[in-house]
Amino acid sequence: MSEQNPAPVPGRPPLSVSRISTEVNRTGSWKYTMPVYHDRVAPCSAGCPTGVDIQGYMTLLRAHRIPEALELLLRENPMPAITGRVCNHPCENLCNRCSFDGAVSIHAVERMLGDQELMSPLPQPAARLHTERIAVIGSGPAGLACAYHLVRLGYRAEVFEQELEAGGMLRQGIPQYRLPREVLDRQLERYEALGVVFHTGTRAGGDLDWLQLQRDFAAIFIASGAQISKVLQLDGAEDSPALLSGLDFLRAVNRGERPSLGHHVLVIGGGNTAMDCARVALRLGSQVTVVYRRGREEMPAISEEVDDAEREGVEFQFLAAPERLVHSEGRLRLYCRSMKLVEADASGRRRFEDSGEPSFALPADTILTAIGEDAELQVLPAEIREDRGVDDWGATGRASFFLGGDVAGDERTVASALGAGKRAAIGIDRYLRSLRGEALPEPTAVELRLGGHGSFSSVRWTGEDPVARVDPINTVVTPEDVNTSDFAHEKRHEDRHLELLQGFEESNAGISMADAMAEAARCFQCGVCNDCELCRIYCSEAAITRDPVSGRLIIDLDHCKGCGVCAEECPRGAISMERLGAAL
Repeated sequence: MSEQNPAPVPGRPPLSVSRISTEVNRTGSWKYTMPVYHDRVAPCSAGCPTGVDIQGYMTLLRAHRIPEALELLLRENPMPAITGRVCNHPCENLCNRCSFDGAVSIHAVERMLGDQELMSPLPQPAARLHTERIAVIGSGPAGLACAYHLVRLGYRAEVFEQELEAGGMLRQGIPQYRLPREVLDRQLERYEALGVVFHTGTRAGGDLDWLQLQRDFAAIFIASGAQISKVLQLDGAEDSPALLSGLDFLRAVNRGERPSLGHHVLVIGGGNTAMDCARVALRLGSQVTVVYRRGREEMPAISEEVDDAEREGVEFQFLAAPERLVHSEGRLRLYCRSMKLVEADASGRRRFEDSGEPSFALPADTILTAIGEDAELQVLPAEIREDRGVDDWGATGRASFFLGGDVAGDERTVASALGAGKRAAIGIDRYLRSLRGEALPEPTAVELRLGGHGSFSSVRWTGEDPVARVDPINTVVTPEDVNTSDFAHEKRHEDRHLELLQGFEESNAGISMADAMAEAARCFQCGVCNDCELCRIYCSEAAITRDPVSGRLIIDLDHCKGCGVCAEECPRGAISMERLGAAL
């Protein structure tokens, strides 16, 4: 029977209907641009001094693959329980969610995963794949990171520390209310279980001769840190018992001493050491004022530490430059010049100059100086002391010697020190493999750096990554690349703080596991396809399908007409449009 045309519907125009598949119409021949899936770098990862693939472990957490998320984190960061507590987390300042509803609480998620690690059984010793021994001088974060990564790469790493206990400034300089000693001790215990060897009470350049070290070890990494407080040049301060080094004060308190400071304590400085001194002095019963020559916005201290100090009762005297101490009638007074801020200098911080107003006095019983620290250079080998420059791999001009952390002029934060230690471990591995005549991995130093300029990535060096990626290139995802129309506003989960502190118990309780998982769900997952399928939904030509083998989304270029809707609608900037023959 012949097919009849349907009867027309009053008021509705005729409609053309194809009786064959639209696949016969190869609309791909129309295009001059084509969509390409690219795994780009999230800005948080590019800005992480430790080189953590933050987007990667957040993706695993969203899938409730907690052990794998922790392992990916540990491949780059050897101490997440510590950095989650004390890191200045520049990653959060760069988070693309900042301008939407607040950055993901990356440090809190990291701390949660780190605490999970510390509660798990001790690791098995890492496989010893190489015969070489490497000496690591200093057990601060740079030295510990270098030793950790070397052991995981199959070497024997031996750490030499002049103090009786390992930890460097993590133990000596950071108060227990920020970093409980049991957290540090558990972390060190895990390094020993992994295979790191510690020699405490041993001073390189003193007890250990550099030539002997070079004979016994295939490579030497020096990360002796900055141990000497800068001296405050102040009239009337000569030999004053009331003027104390803030770093020496913190060391004494961390040894268990409880010095009497008197009622009025002034802390000179605006960095993290100053905040630590102020909050410790407050816990010892003193009234504390921080004196800083610039304003609050110019303080180099972690902003949360400044907030906590203020919340606990520390007072601040900004735009004040100390000039002289005066002892009168048994009292001590610090006279300060009043300053004003002017245009920014090369660092981007506003400069200060004398305001011309009269000096003013602040009463004090004790003055703690926290204006910075210097590295002890006299113990270094002569040629390294004269030239502390390093190449892209942390190597010095002297064969087999590598440098990192404070002594190499790296940024003086825990996270930066960890990145420097990892850089040196990869550099040492590359150096020793070259000596053995082995073929080296292909990545250059730029390719190893997340975003091309960030910290080295261990998984890029070893070629291991549990997160499937299409094309790990170094383009960083900007806020303009993210389509926020597909995200709902969600409040950030903040750290929980103890209300009132009388002792040295930990002041920041972090966030719960549930809140950490909720924060992972807030992550935009910038730059990497997470199979949300919006590209497939919006494709007018049905040109986006799934590969039956890999399960990945693929583009049928015979039918893709290059309209760019998929790239426009992609929530996380994982698709880019390229002109046929050249990138747009």
